[in-house]
Amino acid sequence: METGFPIVMLVVPIAAAAVALVLRRWQRVTAVIGIVTAVLLTLLLWLAAPEVGLFADNTANLYGREIVLTPFVHSLFLFIYPAFGILAAMSWFRSPDRIVIPAGLAVLAPIAAALMVTPMATGVVWLVVAATMLTPALYGGRHNAASPVWRYFLLVTLSVIPLLLTASPPTGGWPIPWLGPLLATLIILGGFPFHIWVGDLGRHSKPAALALALGLAQMVPVIFLLLLLDTVPAARTTVAFQTAVRWSAALTAVLALFQMSRSPDWTGAVAGALLLDMGFLLTAALLPGADGLIIAVPALINRYMSLLLLTFGPGPSSAAVEVSPAQRYIRRLRWFLPAYGLLSLIGLPLTPGFAARWAQIVAAGQTPGVWPPVLLMISILAATWIAARAISRIKEGYKEGSDPLSDGEAILATIMIGVFILLGLLPHLLTTYAAQMLGIS
Repeated sequence: METGFPIVMLVVPIAAAAVALVLRRWQRVTAVIGIVTAVLLTLLLWLAAPEVGLFADNTANLYGREIVLTPFVHSLFLFIYPAFGILAAMSWFRSPDRIVIPAGLAVLAPIAAALMVTPMATGVVWLVVAATMLTPALYGGRHNAASPVWRYFLLVTLSVIPLLLTASPPTGGWPIPWLGPLLATLIILGGFPFHIWVGDLGRHSKPAALALALGLAQMVPVIFLLLLLDTVPAARTTVAFQTAVRWSAALTAVLALFQMSRSPDWTGAVAGALLLDMGFLLTAALLPGADGLIIAVPALINRYMSLLLLTFGPGPSSAAVEVSPAQRYIRRLRWFLPAYGLLSLIGLPLTPGFAARWAQIVAAGQTPGVWPPVLLMISILAATWIAARAISRIKEGYKEGSDPLSDGEAILATIMIGVFILLGLLPHLLTTYAAQMLGIS
């Protein structure tokens, strides 16, 4: 029996995005639309558990292509939908660009289709559609963001070629079987030398847009890539592929340090930390099957959560006034949130980012050659020093004269930082959750 439930995952977000786009002038109205849509999709998806839920057969046809809600996609989107709801809830208090929530709603449809549609070559098209929907959010009307957003979109479009070459090889195979998978890996994950858009995008796009595009929505292209690499195990295990990915990760991390040291202000530190995280994520491509996914999924969850905390970043200051202890706590919370988010993005111990960071370093050192893992370790230490300097600067701006969070923001922020600290103290919780998502006992 065909219930057509996957069609709901495609139609509902697009319909909600259209309404939010029309009403985007009213920030809190779009926030409510985003929250309600996220709650509705989460509830329906929970009822649609494959083979045991309200919709026992979760298949449908879209333009002659079968789309199937597998247990893994079901578990993944049970995270993605509520996570987007948190972003929408934050937009009630903190105004992102007007297009962020409509774009976020719209992109939920193509990223779901990319993982559900068969064959995998068709999913490549949906990834490009998703990137197209994300570009307005990343641009946000800022002139300085135009060039990196254009480079981002151009490279995502060009990635179609190696992705299709990998997904649809000829009968006799390609003359250089590892080249297509390597190019797809470096482009999708933003590794050297295809990192040219990351630094400027991290500086000029708002953290909310970055959290959406490079955190939440990025989970699907990365997972799609790792699943695609599993179809060409011979290419992935070649010395050329392994060496190129490891050195790309190391060089990307070194370039991230250059980015941070060249612009040691707050935005430069954020942009460099983001590029550093993207370099480390490359190591997930070295491992097959669930081993790679168990590294990638916690890393991407942490990236999304860290970028959410960075939305509380530097803001305006007001004249110093007499404040109560509660107000003083709220003002201190204002600088602690982005500071902790930055450190977690770097992957320091006692932050959620450490859950995947150590595994990534181990993955980089599993093959002969000592320099890539050494460079990765050095990059973390140097990035920590640069980040500490940037944090000390914003802390000075958040003393008694800083504008505090509203009461609602403070409650939401306290809950978020509590979850972060818990995950930092118990890093296995994040990897355990990722393992359950992947169906690993």
